[in-house]
Amino acid sequence: MPPNRRVHKTTLKLDCEWSSCPESFSRMDNFCKHAEGHLNAVNMAEEDEEETEEEERNCLWRDCGFCSVEGPEELRRHLFFHCYHTKLKQLGQQVLNAQPEIGTCSIGYQNRNIIPEIPDNFICLWEECEQPPYENPEWFYRHVEMHSQCIDIPAGDCEFPVRCGWKDCEATAKGRPKLREHLRSHTQEKVVACPGCGGMYANNTKLFDHIIRQSAMEVSHYKCPLCDMTCPSPSALRNHVKFRHSNERPYSCEYCEYSCKNLVDLRKHLDTHSSEPAFHCDVPGCGFTSRTLITMKIHHKREHEGKFVARYKCHVCDQCFTRGNNLTVHLHKKHQFKWPSGHPRFRYKEHEDGFLRLQLIRYESVELTEQLMRERQSRQAEEDEDSGQTEEDSLGAAPSELQVELRGVLLEEQRTEEPAASAEEGSQEESMLYVLAGGLSQAGEDSVMQQL
Repeated sequence: MPPNRRVHKTTLKLDCEWSSCPESFSRMDNFCKHAEGHLNAVNMAEEDEEETEEEERNCLWRDCGFCSVEGPEELRRHLFFHCYHTKLKQLGQQVLNAQPEIGTCSIGYQNRNIIPEIPDNFICLWEECEQPPYENPEWFYRHVEMHSQCIDIPAGDCEFPVRCGWKDCEATAKGRPKLREHLRSHTQEKVVACPGCGGMYANNTKLFDHIIRQSAMEVSHYKCPLCDMTCPSPSALRNHVKFRHSNERPYSCEYCEYSCKNLVDLRKHLDTHSSEPAFHCDVPGCGFTSRTLITMKIHHKREHEGKFVARYKCHVCDQCFTRGNNLTVHLHKKHQFKWPSGHPRFRYKEHEDGFLRLQLIRYESVELTEQLMRERQSRQAEEDEDSGQTEEDSLGAAPSELQVELRGVLLEEQRTEEPAASAEEGSQEESMLYVLAGGLSQAGEDSVMQQL
């Protein structure tokens, strides 16, 4: 680990990446206010076109592709998180500039503006705090830090034990800095992000590890030992193992035997214990009820207004759906598609015509892809040996060779499914495309998609 040199923070350069906006700022308050102006412009345009009201809204932040279906509040939270994420990437760049010997991130640049889903506003659970929820993470984290600053600590005693005031927490920390660090375990605050891939970290040391491991291993992704899933960072791999391969459910309902793996799912479950639904459809003769306003709005659009736009399109038969999970069911049952090992769902990408279609590209490192191919060839050889199949018979199932040179390399792996029960359907052939992350340009990715 390199020595922790003091980072001389320079003025932040916060670039707005909404569509083609060229503006740049040095202060977060001005940056967030400017970004909010983009949303106000979108809302004003929607007010002029009544048919678009409350429909899906796209985030125009470059390389994002997020589509909101839960109303303007969700898109506001999402945009403000982009502002916060931009600041963290700038801080990460300053840290790495101060220690150039560490190197740079080699993970594909296409992930740099992919941010987590923000299902709810940020709520401060400090005891007796009555501050309303925040939609901007920057202001929320500043508010929580304010609580740590307001605690009285004897002068000169830097390790004075301080009790955490967060709800149901009985921990103590040695001094104010340790308390601020502890509070991040409650708020999930990150303090720095990789300027290359956008990964967020709780401290500079974890950012250094992220970069150093890439140089040491010369691999851009981390492979799950239990399946073929690959992740861009060790923390992402830990989360994958936790949610896909672990049976541990630390969050329990106090009213029933239900337990789950994260707090968001528990909050959703607690709504099922509400005795009365909060919203009733006001259309005469309709008895639909719901516990949330957004569910009621979606119901009204779909059942009574006919304005719910079907933007998810099947790339095989062009059938359209209003929701991504409906297209997932269609691809699975109608076309016998299966998502890659370790992945919990299909991913959809917006195209130039406005429709969202199945994303058929996975970004991997060269070394990791070769490892995956060797494992598959080994399994195929074992299966052929067990079934008595000759080497000549199995040649057709072997993966193809490198097809695209330079920095991006395309490997196509084909495998034939078992014949379907119906003779009319015959056998189904499925292919998965792996694009090796040395960094394909957009034109290069488009050429790959044309080959599908």
